[in-house]
Amino acid sequence: MDLSDTNIVALSGAHTLGRCHKDKSGFEGAWTSNPLIFDNSYFKELLSGEKESLLQLVSDKALLDDPVFRLLVEKYSVDEEAFFADYAEAHLKLSELGFVDA
Repeated sequence: MDLSDTNIVALSGAHTLGRCHKDKSGFEGAWTSNPLIFDNSYFKELLSGEKESLLQLVSDKALLDDPVFRLLVEKYSVDEEAFFADYAEAHLKLSELGFVDA
């Protein structure tokens, strides 16, 4: 897909919105305390560790295991504007990839 490390981490930040529904995914809960606001709270929550009231999937925690990904998580947790800029670029790139009709 030709997505960079920056693209992957920035797109993961979309988890700042919404929640999982057990009947749809097998998981239940939101990643942030206010899942209706698009901000950098996903990255802040990820760095703060697990909380019983918030969801952290294995794929979320993996962002902390990779040293390059972790640096980006740390950056976005303190620099919301950088997250917004990188997310916009990554979302556009992903959208422009299109799809293959199966």
